[in-house]
Amino acid sequence: MPLTQTGNTNLVFDRILAFDQAMAFASGQTITASGYVNNIQAQVDMQGGRHDGYWILDVSALKLSAGDETYRLHLLGSNDSAFGNGNVEILATRDFAAASSGRLVPTVAPASYSLPPSGSLAGRFSIPHSNFSGLYCFRYLQCYAVLGGTSPSITLTSWLSADWT
Repeated sequence: MPLTQTGNTNLVFDRILAFDQAMAFASGQTITASGYVNNIQAQVDMQGGRHDGYWILDVSALKLSAGDETYRLHLLGSNDSAFGNGNVEILATRDFAAASSGRLVPTVAPASYSLPPSGSLAGRFSIPHSNFSGLYCFRYLQCYAVLGGTSPSITLTSWLSADWT
């Protein structure tokens, strides 16, 4: 069975997800290999306080044409501004793949659909997150992409937004 919408199409799934340059990782960055999403800034400094909100991914291009591309986007947290080995935690993840076998949970998640959707400039994904996880409240956050397959390419804008609802 393919993904389906809810029965009530009158519902508006919209939130105020303000773009703040100080909370942004990238704007229109094209990534073709694993690496940081950081054409605005390498990391967001949460100033030591707790932040609960949304990690926004506006995907304006996603290559799926070879049928084997995989994209795993991770929100990372650390209290070490250098993000030293062993001092980093994964706070949130969003994956896309050309085939269901490339998804993180391939037995239930379908292949990703083309992005952006027809008539849109980007597909928006708002992933709930907190910089508090387990016993730790992380001061610094980074966004990292792990790409695989034949010539993967993703163009995205990414930022953090408070929950204003």
